[in-house]
Amino acid sequence: MKDWWEQLMHLSDYFHKMGVVLSRVNNSCRVASREPVNTSQTVSSICDREVNSAGSDHSSIMPIGNKACEPEEVLVPACPEIACVERGYITPHQVYNLLNGEEGQPALYDLYYILILDCRSAERYKVSHVVTARAAVTVIHPGLGCLISCTELQKYSIILLYAEEGCSPVGSVKARADSPDLQRCFFQLSALGMDPVILLGGFSAFNALYPFLCTPRMVLLEPERHTLIIYPSEILEGALYQGSVSQASDYRIIKNLHITHVVNATANSPDAFPNTLCYLRLCLSDNAQQDLVEALPLASRFISRALKAEPSGRVLVHCSMGRSRSSAITLAFLMEHRCWSLLNALRWLKERRACTAPNVNFLRQLLTYEEQLFGSRLTCLDDIRR
Repeated sequence: MKDWWEQLMHLSDYFHKMGVVLSRVNNSCRVASREPVNTSQTVSSICDREVNSAGSDHSSIMPIGNKACEPEEVLVPACPEIACVERGYITPHQVYNLLNGEEGQPALYDLYYILILDCRSAERYKVSHVVTARAAVTVIHPGLGCLISCTELQKYSIILLYAEEGCSPVGSVKARADSPDLQRCFFQLSALGMDPVILLGGFSAFNALYPFLCTPRMVLLEPERHTLIIYPSEILEGALYQGSVSQASDYRIIKNLHITHVVNATANSPDAFPNTLCYLRLCLSDNAQQDLVEALPLASRFISRALKAEPSGRVLVHCSMGRSRSSAITLAFLMEHRCWSLLNALRWLKERRACTAPNVNFLRQLLTYEEQLFGSRLTCLDDIRR
């Protein structure tokens, strides 16, 4: 128990450190198996078939006794693995979620949400760059210094720099040799009181994972930003995504993210592509009366089976806005199949999707689900309502 508590404290410290970047986002935007319920179409048949019936509705089926809600064995709680990232760097996965962050409206619509500086040559910038990025020479001149006033720079919540490649420690001999312009930019901004971060692996690493978020166009002004596609949050890299019904209905998003399976947790929105994707339809309402006793284990098993599909399953969980119902589904999966407490799962999710906000009714049911999975209550309601 002592070791587990120390791990939890270590995790809390980690999330506090990682919260520096996340707080900027918020400020700028203001394994135990579980048997499925006895339905006419089980989760097994849903995943084994290439296409699921668009009219299937698993939310109205009554549970068969209490056994449907009891795990076959008690899970042992684990902590999320902490990625080792050099000081001053941010991963492509984190940048993806920052670019697609939203709280009320997409964060990128805010001109001062993030300043992205491309520290490569002007020629490479013109070929392609991260969306909304500016050529560094238009902001920081290597010889003359800052071309944007400190007052203006301080308005940005995040300042992101990137070169073509690179992951060496900031200020090291290798880093200065590999990307001198970027290093000059980094220390120049730091000297001005800024706190810039560097894209780990540079443009090449980001472009390899998210080519659809790279463009030869300059997208700087607010009207141009409103034309951008905002993608679902990436909860597990290259595997699990969470978003809104509008994102689930945009085939460009489905295609670019290679989505194969969808959990539709809306009450009234139909499955958008029933002839192409495999769906689990859960007609859920975002209110204090909605019972999740069947939906949580059903969706958890569906997601698990989908992620194991060949060649590579990718799942999108969505409700209307991608905040409450979809969050409850995602949290239940992380708890059951990653063996994380509700507190750890919620911290993980909020770090990747800042607008996560399951209603109090769902939080209470998730606490009950946690107790069923682990045999005891690990999380306090007050801790997760803060």
